[in-house]
Amino acid sequence: MEFSSESSWVFLYTLANRFEADVLSDVLEKNGVPYLVRSFVETAYDGLFVPQRGWGQMLVPARYLSAARKLVASVLESLSAPKLYESIEELDPSLWDQLARRDPQDVCRRAAVTWHASHQSYRIPFLAGAYTCAPAQKVILPQEGLARPTVDFQTGLVLLHYLLEAQDLPLSGRWISEKEIPSGHQFFTGPHALPLDAVVRRMADAPPRLAEACAALGGVPVAFGDMGFAFVVLPRIPVQCIYWHGDDEFRASLALRFDASITKHLHALDTIWAMVNVFVRHLMAALKTSSRNFEGT
Repeated sequence: MEFSSESSWVFLYTLANRFEADVLSDVLEKNGVPYLVRSFVETAYDGLFVPQRGWGQMLVPARYLSAARKLVASVLESLSAPKLYESIEELDPSLWDQLARRDPQDVCRRAAVTWHASHQSYRIPFLAGAYTCAPAQKVILPQEGLARPTVDFQTGLVLLHYLLEAQDLPLSGRWISEKEIPSGHQFFTGPHALPLDAVVRRMADAPPRLAEACAALGGVPVAFGDMGFAFVVLPRIPVQCIYWHGDDEFRASLALRFDASITKHLHALDTIWAMVNVFVRHLMAALKTSSRNFEGT
């Protein structure tokens, strides 16, 4: 049941799909929290805002916001406990089918990848390495130069969406934070916040480790922050990683910057979030190798 008698409604959560809407609605209702669900796939919107804003939004009265946030956090934690969506086999089959029907020449032109006709597969550069994607066989394999050769659900999700959505367009040359991506200020919070604190902790306040790890991933130094590196994560998606040293007043921090064209190549915010997660996993793997190198010196 949705409620409409409250006068002051505030944003609570960006819904990824109908499943999340149903689960969270049930929990809020059982706990006596009024709510509204604003879907972007209703007829009036015709799905126009889904790529930028997600499936929809959930709103609650301002006076219930604190309690509602705790309930949502609890639900999301319980949903992640079974570790859903970890295997590449859980990818939507329609993604493979769409890619298999595409003209390989068109895909290669748009995504700046290469097609190997003999193996019926794409070679997709990723950081300092590459993946091979064979859509007819529904297979993605790691190739040379990858810091983390595991192919999990998010890796597959990002690569398939990139091949399907990337456009043959020039970079904008304008660097933006995740919060400056359309609707990013709402999406990249809470469970969708970029997982950068773990990278800072892994560094153990030893910036040379970050420099070595970034170089191993193909990072090129840039003059931002106390230390910065630019990466080509995917052929049309550059990312900057910027580090600030900690001091007595502020702790060390890390931030990512994206070319403003990123939504031309990955349409949905949750796909961009998944790409960051995959990038961070590679960075963490490179930092682990860097740590062993430092311990050996």
